[in-house]
Amino acid sequence: MSAPAAQASLAGSGSVLTTTNSGSTVMQVYGDASRTQIANIEKMRDAAWSPDGSRFAYIGPDVDGGGITSMRFNAEAPDWYIALPNESVTRRGLSWRGGGSSVVWGEQRKDPGSKWVIRGAASSSGWEPGQLTPNDGMHYQNPDGGPSGKVVFQRMADNGSGSPTGTPAVVLYDPAKPADQRITVVDADGSNPSISPDGTKVAFVRGGQIIVSDLAGENEVVVADNASANDHPTWSPNGATIAFTRGATVSSAPSNGSAAANPTKVSDTVGVPAYQPRNKDRVVRLSGQNRYTTAIAVAQSHWATHTDSADKRERANTVVLSRSDMFADALSGSALAAVKGGPLLLTPPNGLDARTAAEMQRVLAPGGTVYLLGSEGALAAAVADQAAALGYTVKRLAGPDRYATSVEIAKEIDPTPDLVLLATGTNFPDALAAGAAAGSYQGEGVPTAVVLLTKDTVITPATKAFLDTLPQSERTLFGVGRYAAAAGLAYDPTTVEVWGENRYETALYTAWTFFGGQRYAGVATGYDWPDALAGGALMGRLNGPLLITPGTGANLAFETQLLLDEASGSIHTGLVFGSAAVVTDAQRSQIGTWIAGPLGSSLLSNTTDVIGERSQTTTLRTQAVSGEGDMRTVEQAVAAAKQARERLAGR
Repeated sequence: MSAPAAQASLAGSGSVLTTTNSGSTVMQVYGDASRTQIANIEKMRDAAWSPDGSRFAYIGPDVDGGGITSMRFNAEAPDWYIALPNESVTRRGLSWRGGGSSVVWGEQRKDPGSKWVIRGAASSSGWEPGQLTPNDGMHYQNPDGGPSGKVVFQRMADNGSGSPTGTPAVVLYDPAKPADQRITVVDADGSNPSISPDGTKVAFVRGGQIIVSDLAGENEVVVADNASANDHPTWSPNGATIAFTRGATVSSAPSNGSAAANPTKVSDTVGVPAYQPRNKDRVVRLSGQNRYTTAIAVAQSHWATHTDSADKRERANTVVLSRSDMFADALSGSALAAVKGGPLLLTPPNGLDARTAAEMQRVLAPGGTVYLLGSEGALAAAVADQAAALGYTVKRLAGPDRYATSVEIAKEIDPTPDLVLLATGTNFPDALAAGAAAGSYQGEGVPTAVVLLTKDTVITPATKAFLDTLPQSERTLFGVGRYAAAAGLAYDPTTVEVWGENRYETALYTAWTFFGGQRYAGVATGYDWPDALAGGALMGRLNGPLLITPGTGANLAFETQLLLDEASGSIHTGLVFGSAAVVTDAQRSQIGTWIAGPLGSSLLSNTTDVIGERSQTTTLRTQAVSGEGDMRTVEQAVAAAKQARERLAGR
């Protein structure tokens, strides 16, 4: 078995270095004036830090099945598993990938002849691990994650008995490339690689030296000579320094090779080194003076001005219009807006609000499609006429009631969806959480999802007629909320239940079921619907959950705190929908506390850079089955939903 992997080298500030030894419950800390150790209740192997330094993950003792566990930087004990203990495998080498959405590690089954593979899983919400490397008879070990989903690791031949042999090669995995081109050789003679924080260079071990090259294996620089056995290279957050083990010590040296013969000793105690990157997270309040201008602020945070070719925000393909005074026809609309690619805006029933009209003209070029939710009793003919007069193609999605309207919206998303999320149409919280989840299923090669409304525990004739057209073997029903789950089970006993004892718990279970490793999380009041409606459309587009909270209370809902805490390693931005009158400043600050690392969070308002990482996210979405993505497959969602209640009981 080769040496443990180098730990994740992620961009950021600071020079705090930590080391872990598989025989110790204590992490040693260097360069942090506030402490020299982090104590745990169990032994830790190969600990690695999240991008903001808020969490570290580690591999537990082999005797306990080697579970991969996550722990807050300021906690006294671990709180949940990224990957459950498994006594049938051995795990070594752990790394976060650059965005924090997933972690990767080396794993070998204990069956005779099994090969080492690279496995990965979302960094939160307990996804089942997937496999990144092919089953080609080679051994893949020692992964190190970098930006844009890149991973470097070593590849070796098999000796015929399940053990690595021969000269190791450094290889690069790039998920942005076609499937048959994702793995390329960086160097044919190197081990234990570590990718630089900017993703342009690789440090690795050859003949006892620490060497740095570019991704093509060219322009080599010796960082540490072979006067002593060097191993486990890891880059500092700014890329200027590489730390490594040197015999029975830990040392560091400039990554440019200027001190290759004279590295700086960091510690006389050996342990696998890992830098703790420090990045400041942020909490952004998106709000206006009323529901119309709040929806506009949400739109402006993400969607580009269509006349500005230099605008880096995403370009809208559509606008979804909902009436501003009732939620009935709008509850399925957030998913529609997310999937079709545009904001959800509000207008009075009898005419197009002038501010909303101006925002439509900003984001949507003439000829674009404007969807109207509901019949003329919901949005009058005058609204359609005014939108058409602005040069848009108007399409009304309507049925005789809210339930039939949800069917028409679903058909517009996909007449044969893979996932159907049922939620009651007599109240708003469950459907809004479901809308963000359904809206996140978007992009080529991704399953489709819709929201259908139930009349509490009853599936109405229009909804039943639509469901009857979907073969049971080709769709999966989820009942989001107690009433919808009961309605779904009465129609189809295989309906997956996603409900808690209250609206906050149901929103938590929805997040656990459909999201993991999310970069954004949205929070809205659980007492009203307009802000959450517009916010849910954005969250679906950003692939993040919509959480709710008693917004005028002293504290965030416990369930919201729990989700933010567990996902703090990947969340870099919390979004608050609505003014301080609906979600207090105290609760906004608490969001920052729960997601932040040592640098804390910035509190901002109405920024216009909530863009997401569309190209990366779209690529990673389609690869979730391999543990690379940040969106669940249908099978993963089903498994997560069935574990949610037990998981909450454990907290």
